[in-house]
Amino acid sequence: MEFNRKSFYKSLFFLCIPIIVQNLISTLVNMVDTVMISSLGSAAIAAVGIANQFFFLYNMALSGIASGATVFISQFFGKNDKESIKKITGFTTVVSLGFGIIFGLVAKFAPHILVGIFSKDPLVVNPALDYFNTIAYAYPLIAISMALSMCSRAVRRPFLGMAASSVALVVNIILNYGLIVGNLGMPALGVTGAAIATCAARIVEIIIVVGYIFVIDKNHILRFKVKHIRSITKEFLKQFLEKSIPIFLNEFVWAIGTIAYTVAYSLAGTEAIASGQIAGTTSNIFLLISICIANGGAIMIGIELGSGRIDMAITYAKKLGVLIFIAGLAMGGMLILSIPGLIKLFHISATQVPVMKKVFFVIGALMALKSLNTFTIISVLRSGGDAHFAMVIEIIGMWLCSIPITFYGASHGYEMWILVLFTHFEEFVKLFTIMPRVISKKWARNIVNTM
Repeated sequence: MEFNRKSFYKSLFFLCIPIIVQNLISTLVNMVDTVMISSLGSAAIAAVGIANQFFFLYNMALSGIASGATVFISQFFGKNDKESIKKITGFTTVVSLGFGIIFGLVAKFAPHILVGIFSKDPLVVNPALDYFNTIAYAYPLIAISMALSMCSRAVRRPFLGMAASSVALVVNIILNYGLIVGNLGMPALGVTGAAIATCAARIVEIIIVVGYIFVIDKNHILRFKVKHIRSITKEFLKQFLEKSIPIFLNEFVWAIGTIAYTVAYSLAGTEAIASGQIAGTTSNIFLLISICIANGGAIMIGIELGSGRIDMAITYAKKLGVLIFIAGLAMGGMLILSIPGLIKLFHISATQVPVMKKVFFVIGALMALKSLNTFTIISVLRSGGDAHFAMVIEIIGMWLCSIPITFYGASHGYEMWILVLFTHFEEFVKLFTIMPRVISKKWARNIVNTM
């Protein structure tokens, strides 16, 4: 089978546009919160930033669970095995809900432990506790909608998640505008208002996702029943967990490492935590295109592998790698050009402007490298079931290299832009260790042929 350029780009466009829109919306929800809360001062930004660190850990745990599932679902889709798709979707949704309940209980009943890791400042601690007290109710809802949305992408139906997130964004913006500072006749609740807005948006999102799959579309390929979960055999589960657990651990440990960066920033004070929150939010926005192409590419490569077209999967990987690198260069350049606007957008104080300019420049300059590494891990290694190797390299790069030098820099009073540069050191480690593996083509395997 020869490479068809038109078919390749058509598939990529069909998968990536909805994923880009959905992820942009999700990122914008966090950005809207940060921008609106920034008017309340650095302490408020730091408070929500601390809560977002716990949510980020939770989000990556869910992403790890669902990402492991999508590797198999995309290959089963290429194999046209609908029953196995329903089994994995059901199992993934139940496990995700379990994590949602656990994280929700921790956020509700033990937030003081979480907040104490990052700050002892009462101006930060009190609003952070108020935010946790409300946002805890959203965690189980997020688990179900995220699991089903990501599984939907793997069967080439990415528009459901996009539609649900779009409506949720509108609800979130309206309620944020009203409840944070008291507009539209609503009470001014500050950070608690932001939490209420997020919960309401998540309720709307889950109603749309679950309603469509289980009520509207009676023949939806993901519409599982209890019997599908109960029919999972021990051997089937063993093969699934063997490949998916490394992906979950990778995401979870990476998320803990990212939070460790914030803990390092906290050694430099509340201003540094706020700067880290702004830097992280901005980086996510500009990295979005590359991540979404990687997610769409992972599905395309997975389908080819599941169909037994190994050479075509390798060809797709090469084409996508070039696209990702170009996208990273373009978005990094745009970020650097947008620095003056970003300074105004986030209400950055005059004393912090010189440092934040350097922070934004570092993020922009290294975006192409980060994009390429993201692609090789998500789209290439994981698609072929080579998740264990990816996990080991990510842990080495982050935990043995970047995190120690970031803590060293923070404890010795280095400026924020240097700390951000230290956090990116892991990208160089990954580049020189992962690329030989990609070139060897050992990752390109059909992992569902015997399931």
